[in-house]
Amino acid sequence: MVKKEIFRQYDIRGIVPTDLNKEVAKYISNTFACMLKDKCHNENPTLSVGRDIRLSSDEIFEGIKEGLLDAGCNVVDLGVCPTPVTYFSAFVLNVEGFIMITGSHNPSEYNGLKLGMGKTTLFGDEIIGVYNEIIKKGYRKAEKRGVLSKYEIVSKYIEWLINHFKDMKKTISSLDKEVKIVIDAGNGTASNIAPVIFNKLGVKTVDLFCVEDGHFPNHHPDPTVQENLKDLIASVGNNNADFGVAYDGDADRIGVVDEKGGIIWGDVLLLVYAKELVKHIGKPKIIADVKASQVLYDELERIGVEGIMWKTGHSFIKNKLKEIGGELAGEMSGHIFFADRYFGYDDAIYASLRFLEVYINALKNKEITKCSDLFSTLPNVFNTPEIRIECPDNKKFNVADSLKEAFLQYKNKNEKDIKEIIDIDGIRVVFKKGWGLLRASNTQPELVMRFEAKDKESLQEYRELFEEELKKIL
Repeated sequence: MVKKEIFRQYDIRGIVPTDLNKEVAKYISNTFACMLKDKCHNENPTLSVGRDIRLSSDEIFEGIKEGLLDAGCNVVDLGVCPTPVTYFSAFVLNVEGFIMITGSHNPSEYNGLKLGMGKTTLFGDEIIGVYNEIIKKGYRKAEKRGVLSKYEIVSKYIEWLINHFKDMKKTISSLDKEVKIVIDAGNGTASNIAPVIFNKLGVKTVDLFCVEDGHFPNHHPDPTVQENLKDLIASVGNNNADFGVAYDGDADRIGVVDEKGGIIWGDVLLLVYAKELVKHIGKPKIIADVKASQVLYDELERIGVEGIMWKTGHSFIKNKLKEIGGELAGEMSGHIFFADRYFGYDDAIYASLRFLEVYINALKNKEITKCSDLFSTLPNVFNTPEIRIECPDNKKFNVADSLKEAFLQYKNKNEKDIKEIIDIDGIRVVFKKGWGLLRASNTQPELVMRFEAKDKESLQEYRELFEEELKKIL
């Protein structure tokens, strides 16, 4: 009944109702609750549960709720909220664990679960461990059934952020210009939250698709896909806005466009934040994933930041950040993790406010006159967005391994100008004039490629080489 394939590297994700439904969710939450009880040595721990606005989320919540209550756990129903707000509840409420019901940026037929013990999400073998426990021990009922309650967490979150950025509010009010931004919530969970916060801080907003709707009627809420940013780019231009912000469905990933409509990808955002951090911290440690530009790593080194390359995945990045005691981390996909002045998890609304803070301070200090000035000195390179190739879940990791072997043979023969092969997550091949990457997606049956080079000819050469080798494997 419960399929092993839905238990992935850093969450549980499947198609509704064939892979994930009320009954499956009930079994998962029940087993997770029993594991939590053992870990915290408490027969009646409390968990907070949030959910996104997908059409299947309410029914899955009913299964989650029943599984937890039967196991003897108390449930705090947070209602519909962004994933980072559910994370936030772990820090501000008296709970031992949490569950977020979300399909994130997956197509509408998907949904999923993020599981957390204490203040940390499960990942890797811990998630597979939940499946193993289900198979081993089945469904369990405690002698004392848990108690259900509700908590209005969103207003507390809004209040916290407004207080956190109160100095920025003063700065905004002191400027000799109105600050205007466009917010594209993609009809997701940021719809009723982000505009409120920006308005209360003194920013004029143009609200684009800021009505919650699990049908996602305007565009799919994934800010890493250029097609999904077309309306935001047009609105920024039409409204003469300072910049625009887009969020994914559960508001843990951010997309930003400047006043010219230029897309600011996650690695460039990291660099913007890093330049601000070095003003206050001696040598900050900043993590980026394997998809990030070499420009980022070179620039971080140049400005005195310790840049660390790590594997893609919100739980991997988050735990690495905690492990090294770093200040900031991020992914090309728009997950940004602030440990500096924040809790170390990925929160796109918070990240957008930190971007606004950098922009406002630069305006105040007359370092810039417009948003695009923040990136004007970056070296010019040519790169691709993420290129996704359908590949079955049971095959995709083997493809990455086979490709690695092919490039190792080239390197051993001193062919193709290969300088280095990085295999912390898939394979990143560093060439003389750039690099190419292939990795298996942890959330979808796909392979992900990305390329970067100093000139267009090299970019095309590296891409064609990868594609040629893939044809031999697929």
